[in-house]
Amino acid sequence: MFAIIIGIILIILIFLWYMWFLQKKNASTLNKLKDQTEQLKKAKLDDKIEKLEKMKLAGASSDRFNQLKDDYKKQTDQNFSDILTQMRTAEYRNTEFKVFGSSSLLKKTNTEVADFEKKLSEISKGFDDLLVSNERNATHSEELQKNYQSLRKQVLTQSFNYGSATDKLEDELSEIANLLDKEKQLTNKGDHIEASQYLDDIKLKLGLITDQLKVIEPLFHDLNEVFPGQIDEIKRVYQKLVKQYFQFQDDIVQLISETQDEIDESNTKLGELNFNAVNTKNEDIKQRIDDLYETLTVEIDGKKDVLKEQKPVLDYLNHAVFQHNRLDTRIQKLQEGYILTDKTVKTFNDNFTMLNEVRQEYDADVQRIADKKAVFSAVRNDFKEIVKHLDDIEASEKTINDDLNQMLSSEQIARNSVDDYAKRLEIQKKMVEQLRLNGLPDDYLDYFYMVYDEINKLYDELDAKQINMEDISKQVIVTQEDLSNLVEKTKKLKYNVVLTEKLLQYANRYANKNPEFTDQLVRARSLFDNDYNYDEATEVISKALESVESGSVARIKETITA
Repeated sequence: MFAIIIGIILIILIFLWYMWFLQKKNASTLNKLKDQTEQLKKAKLDDKIEKLEKMKLAGASSDRFNQLKDDYKKQTDQNFSDILTQMRTAEYRNTEFKVFGSSSLLKKTNTEVADFEKKLSEISKGFDDLLVSNERNATHSEELQKNYQSLRKQVLTQSFNYGSATDKLEDELSEIANLLDKEKQLTNKGDHIEASQYLDDIKLKLGLITDQLKVIEPLFHDLNEVFPGQIDEIKRVYQKLVKQYFQFQDDIVQLISETQDEIDESNTKLGELNFNAVNTKNEDIKQRIDDLYETLTVEIDGKKDVLKEQKPVLDYLNHAVFQHNRLDTRIQKLQEGYILTDKTVKTFNDNFTMLNEVRQEYDADVQRIADKKAVFSAVRNDFKEIVKHLDDIEASEKTINDDLNQMLSSEQIARNSVDDYAKRLEIQKKMVEQLRLNGLPDDYLDYFYMVYDEINKLYDELDAKQINMEDISKQVIVTQEDLSNLVEKTKKLKYNVVLTEKLLQYANRYANKNPEFTDQLVRARSLFDNDYNYDEATEVISKALESVESGSVARIKETITA
């Protein structure tokens, strides 16, 4: 119980200490606010108001002054009084130990004092701006007047640098002069704010003209000096070339006239200060002039190249004709004994046609040169095309000549091959004769005589009045393949004959032991001796032997050498 009482006493003591501490804090805050409001009382703006009233402001300046003055009166007559009243109330509450209410009111008062101080500062600055506006406008106006006079002098004395843009620039300067007059009138009336706006507009327009002059001068320099100088040079060179009988594919006079029209049009756009259009036009003019220079240069260089290449091209052409004629002689001689391929004949005839066309083209160009009617760039291109055609003809006829050599070589190869085929066919015949057979299978005989006929046909074609090596070469390949097949057929025939003979001989030991086997043996002998069907005879006897003695056929096969 005693502890609780002690606790309550401690809480009461702490609370009383906090109330005392808060009262002291509120008193300190009040003292600071009193000092701050004393300072604000001293910051009277009446002197500034009096000075401004003596300036006899007008227009927007007068409106601004009246607004600021009304705001000042409202702040001092109403807001400041409310602040002082709240401070007295807070002080009374704090004295009465109503510290919490006093603290809350002091916070509100502190915020309002800060707002009042900020607003008063803004009003004071507004008065200051009005007070200095006259002097500032005067200084600014004097500076802009100097800039205007300097620009006007530059445009008037250096109009030769601005060409058609001069009139437009003078109009803009006249507009600025009018603005300066209006600014002066407003200043004299006391409307410094409106005058300041005019000065800002004047400054902007003067800056614009300054920037325009920097753009106009190089553009007009191109239009007035560079382009005309280049056009005059092109005219002089063109007239000189015409006297030297140069010809041109393009109408140079017309192109020069069109370029001059572009220059005039660009000058008109410059007079309108349409800089984007002038830039675009000038770039087009530069390209046109470059193209004209290029056209003249191409013809000058073309003449040099043509005079330099005229004889070499002729020599090359004559050489190509000589080579063609020599190849023609060889072809005609070979055609007496050979049939040439359609491709060879066509290519050769096409070359002849091309040579004639090239000759006609060359002669026509040379005649135009002699008649002083040649466009040298076109002739140069013709010469290049002629040389290209001659290169193609030369390569083509080299291939033809190589093909002819190959044809002659192929003939000898074919003759040797056919002789070899005939010998190999004779060997196959002797191999079969050595078997001493009663006859041969029809399919073997048919194939043998087919190869025999093919070889004889090759001999006939090689001995013909006109040899067709293309067909012969193809037939040689076919015959070679057929002969190889015949060799294989002969090998197989010989093997089956030898094998069947040995099988039949071996089978005799079972001839009388097994009637069924005997029947198969008789059948196999008939197939061998009478039908000449050695493949089936081999099959029949092999099957019969295996039925009575397994493995016997394999043993007999091992005794046969290839």
